[in-house]
Amino acid sequence: MRVLGVIPARYHSQRLPGKVLLPLRDKPMIQHVYERARKVFGENIIVATDDMRVVEAVEAFGGRAVMTRTTHASGTERVGEVAERFIYDAYVNIQADEPFIEAEQLRLLLEALKKHPLVTLMHRVQRKEELITPSAVKVVVDKRGKALYFSRAILPYPRGVSLDNSELVHRMSYYRHIGVYGYHRSVLMEIVTLSPSPLEEVEQLEQLRWLYHGYEVWVWETPYRSYGIDTPEEYEMAQKLAETLL
Repeated sequence: MRVLGVIPARYHSQRLPGKVLLPLRDKPMIQHVYERARKVFGENIIVATDDMRVVEAVEAFGGRAVMTRTTHASGTERVGEVAERFIYDAYVNIQADEPFIEAEQLRLLLEALKKHPLVTLMHRVQRKEELITPSAVKVVVDKRGKALYFSRAILPYPRGVSLDNSELVHRMSYYRHIGVYGYHRSVLMEIVTLSPSPLEEVEQLEQLRWLYHGYEVWVWETPYRSYGIDTPEEYEMAQKLAETLL
């Protein structure tokens, strides 16, 4: 199976504009993501962006980047445009704001793609703060590992247990969704044509569109955490993490 790694990199982030070019240990964030992904995909890796500043930054460190339309509402739609131009059997969507992504997470996605046409990852929540924040998306799966639902709320809700209880995350297995995806080409070209769903519009989670329209999303567990950077506060935290993780 030929797989292309795609890093959708929208420049105009609402909460942290230009974040993919912000420096971490003297390199732009996008470079850390690219270099880690290249360990897994080799030359089959590309950045898809809506801004020439990102293209220029990627090419400056020897990477490959393409311009895509500015009208995409999600990273999946941007990967879909790449798929129109570069024909592969499958594609992996790698978040441009995850500079600490582990190669093993991407290898796990590749393994999952051998069995399922639409896959993503999750890790077990270890901290109560991660459980209660809406920015951390929770996922519930069935006994086979197929997603039942994704939510910004605490899911499942622990009836009869105080949310202030520090032992909450140890009483039950809660899982945080990690926003990297793998798609077989045929499925990708279908899901980018789907109409938005009410669930997606309420939670602002694109994967709910796929569930709403009847697609199976398979979720594999990884021991590695996710460190997405969406706010100035998270960027400040990333600068501290970079001292030990990059």
